[in-house]
Amino acid sequence: MDSIFDRALSEIGQDGRFQKMFDIIYNVVLSILWTMAYMNLMLALIIVPYTCHIPGKPNDVSELSWRQLNIPVYTNAAGEVKFHNCLMYTNYSLHNNTKVCDTYDYDKTWYERTVPTENNWVCDKELYVANILASSKIGELVGSIAFGWYGDTYGRRPTYIISLLLIIFGRAVSLLAGTSFILFVFGTVVAALPSWSVLQSVTAISMEISSPTNRTLTASLRFAGWSVGLAATALLFWCLRDWKIFFIATTATQVPFLLFSWKMIESPRWLWVQGKTKECVKYLKYIAKKNNKNLSKETEEEILTYTPVKNTHGLGYLALFSGWTLAKNTILQLIAWICYSTSYTVILMSSGEKTDGNPFLESVWQSLAELPGYFIAAWLADRIGRRYTGSNVVFRNSLVGSTLAVINRMSATISYSIITIFNMELYPTCIRQSGMSLGNLFISAGSALAPYMLYLGRRYSQLSNLILIGISLFGIICIVLLPETLNEKLPETIEDAQAFGKKKLKYLPVSSQS
Repeated sequence: MDSIFDRALSEIGQDGRFQKMFDIIYNVVLSILWTMAYMNLMLALIIVPYTCHIPGKPNDVSELSWRQLNIPVYTNAAGEVKFHNCLMYTNYSLHNNTKVCDTYDYDKTWYERTVPTENNWVCDKELYVANILASSKIGELVGSIAFGWYGDTYGRRPTYIISLLLIIFGRAVSLLAGTSFILFVFGTVVAALPSWSVLQSVTAISMEISSPTNRTLTASLRFAGWSVGLAATALLFWCLRDWKIFFIATTATQVPFLLFSWKMIESPRWLWVQGKTKECVKYLKYIAKKNNKNLSKETEEEILTYTPVKNTHGLGYLALFSGWTLAKNTILQLIAWICYSTSYTVILMSSGEKTDGNPFLESVWQSLAELPGYFIAAWLADRIGRRYTGSNVVFRNSLVGSTLAVINRMSATISYSIITIFNMELYPTCIRQSGMSLGNLFISAGSALAPYMLYLGRRYSQLSNLILIGISLFGIICIVLLPETLNEKLPETIEDAQAFGKKKLKYLPVSSQS
């Protein structure tokens, strides 16, 4: 079925100037800027150190003495006596009744203004921050379902354009929300809907117009852009210090892509499969012109007379659970996604909070640590296998201390790469995209747990650490139970996938050199 289209790609150039420029603009530049626009919420919601504001301090009384008169103390889990951050005495001469602080003093060493400091979302209202972040993950989940279907039904190009509109509109709503928690959440959810769809749309187009040998490079460029974007986000907030200016600066980067979205091509392969052959030929000729190539008349005629074969098998999400082996592999992968995404998001969110040094530089180092992580993952996976690489890294992820946060972040990145490889290699070709989309849903579900883990960690750090270790151990079990895919022939049909891992496979090993 693909022979006609593949022949057309060979004629117009599968690795020409157009593909290279497309990758640079969309899989590198857009990936970096989209990451900044989407991840700006994480830094804007940072809860900085704070104390209860005590008005009316006499000039002849020291700050410490004034706090001792007005603020109750408590003993934390480490046995240290601390001033309470959220309570003060109603009458400092009678240390018997307390009340919630009216206002707060915030540490402005690194952050001039964040959303929690502007709205006093601290103490009991810290849960507001967790709820906002969790709602964004719910938006990701809904958007993954909706835009996955929309992209396959109506095309990558309209998905790309609508997604850009949504993130700009959503961030604008949050920016103008004022003190309204509900309005801020609404804007957050709207902006979260296209979290996966923009980059997935451009990556899909790139892969569908490129040679098979360049598809791994395309995915790697996108991942690298994500890591660089995270580092750039931290550096920009360090310079601006104010969440509103930061929101405007990072979200505005999407406006040029929206204004020039009319230049975005539709995937010619998608058009061909859908039977929209005239549009397909139009884009093929456009690519050919940019690559100084020509589409032959014979190939053009074959494409124009092609009749697509309609899928009557009703394959979809339910097919991922058809048969014990396929269902088992699907469930194990989904659990592993939850374990990974929870751990990774906790690491990502905590990098800007609990640190004795510069939180922005810590975020930068951890983000840049992801870059070698992708290459290390590929190298290890091709030598010791996917299972051993994934299980060892997930385990170390839970044990490495905060002093080695960079290694922790790199380990999380390797985990992501390994589970992604499993996701592509265990599912058969006919339902591979459905399997990847379902994985995205569970990534969002796991990420939604992370804000509550941080909330718990601020109060019971030992319990939070134990839970994270337990999650990581559970992830190890899931990865070890998956069948090894190194040098195995990929399953093409559901029957192949159901036999994959049951026993010694009938597939012949594929040389890693091929």
